[in-house]
Amino acid sequence: MIPNRPHEYGFSMWMVAVLVVLLVIIGLPALFLSIAPMAPMPPVAIPVTGSMPQSTIEEFMASEDLIADETLTPADNDTDRPKTPWIGYVGDALARPIAGARITLRTNPEEGAASAITDDRGKFVLLLSADQFPIVTIEAEGYYQSTAELEEGESGTYTLFRGGTLRGQVRGHIFVLRGQEVPDPEPIPGARLEIAGINGWHTKILADDHGNYQITVPPGKLVATVRSPLHADARFVDLEIGRDEVLDRDMILAAGVILDGFVLGKEMTLAGARVRVFNDIRDEADAISAERGMVKIRGLASGMAKVHVVHPGYQETMWDLIIPSDVIGFRRPFPLLQSQPFQLTVTDPQGNALPEARVRIRRQGITIVDTTASDQEWLSVLASGKTYQVEARHAQIVNGWHTQYPPRIFRYTMPAEGSGELTIELRPGGRITGVVQAPNGAPVPGATILVRARDVHPDEASPPRLLQTNRAGVFRSEPFATGRWGLTISHTQLGTMTTEALVEENKTSSLGELRFPPR
Repeated sequence: MIPNRPHEYGFSMWMVAVLVVLLVIIGLPALFLSIAPMAPMPPVAIPVTGSMPQSTIEEFMASEDLIADETLTPADNDTDRPKTPWIGYVGDALARPIAGARITLRTNPEEGAASAITDDRGKFVLLLSADQFPIVTIEAEGYYQSTAELEEGESGTYTLFRGGTLRGQVRGHIFVLRGQEVPDPEPIPGARLEIAGINGWHTKILADDHGNYQITVPPGKLVATVRSPLHADARFVDLEIGRDEVLDRDMILAAGVILDGFVLGKEMTLAGARVRVFNDIRDEADAISAERGMVKIRGLASGMAKVHVVHPGYQETMWDLIIPSDVIGFRRPFPLLQSQPFQLTVTDPQGNALPEARVRIRRQGITIVDTTASDQEWLSVLASGKTYQVEARHAQIVNGWHTQYPPRIFRYTMPAEGSGELTIELRPGGRITGVVQAPNGAPVPGATILVRARDVHPDEASPPRLLQTNRAGVFRSEPFATGRWGLTISHTQLGTMTTEALVEENKTSSLGELRFPPR
């Protein structure tokens, strides 16, 4: 049957008229409200890292693979700060996934550190804000700790190697008067152990509340430096361990000597001076002078040492010091001379000042000051006629991109009389990349590359850096200063080989395939 179309259209028009009336009665106030001023809503956005597609990011953000870390501080767990997911996989030397590995952002422990844990596939997702540079430590039970810079994208693979277990207890003696019986050493809660292995591997751990410690270390020879605020620091060099071996070793520290000092300025005592004592194992005991310039430093080891004192407005000064072994404490005065002005300017290649650039000034291997280029008060502590290492470095986020100038180091001698001035221009560097292979051409994951400056005076050489290859045997460095760099490539099973790279500004020096020779 053919419908009555005029009636059908008439019914439709009636319905449209009713809807128009309802819109007039109800819709206009709603429309008015919709155009009224409203508080802006915060945008919901997921920042994209590298070339990772948005759909992939959303998939991982919604995935149950995201494992929250209970140790995050409120600042690190602040949902108002957008986060970027860094995705990767952790495996062993045979490319088998490692579940339960912890990936932790390297940062000041007091500020808290973002971290993630791998799942059964060895996969992790670490959420970082834009201002957090992705250098992390990776560790898992039975494997020794590794440090790596996370790769952009989803294919980053990081290799851990099995090691041995070093464990024991840190104990210390107390000072007794001559003729008294020496009691057994007592456990030292919270003692700090600095452990170094072959190929530049090193880490730091703390003993527990009973002085006990345990750590997985790379096989081979080890050096352990043990520090305690109230005891004499000590270094132990007779340590050697094999893979999957357990080495029990207690560390015994001697009683510490107390230094009572006082800092003197021009016709006055100086509160707020930093006083540090160093010995041959870098025992860096320090304190800030209090009222009347008095300072007390405990836990010093007997023998030769240096004491360094720095205070704004005065020349930093260093003295040789003999710490006695037959007394519980001794006293020394530390007089300072007024300093001359020192103007330091750090610029980019266009001559723009970089007041937030980091500046570190060293003398005789001791850091005098580590601050920003704008902190003229603390920079003006250089001693007349003395020669320093002045290092400037800078990194910043520009339009979402991380821009990093490699460090530049200069030797600078403060004039014997009058003020001093130095300008440091930071310039772009270049990266170094290559593929490390076994003798049969197979990629070598987890190889360590130690990079050191060549043809540069030791006082002007940038500090060495460590790199590591990924699952495909590939490594790619952060920017290095222009010039020749020597590379020492090591692997626990394949040995060591050396090569060098010429770095140019804004270029990548590709070393191609680097193959270990047959053993």
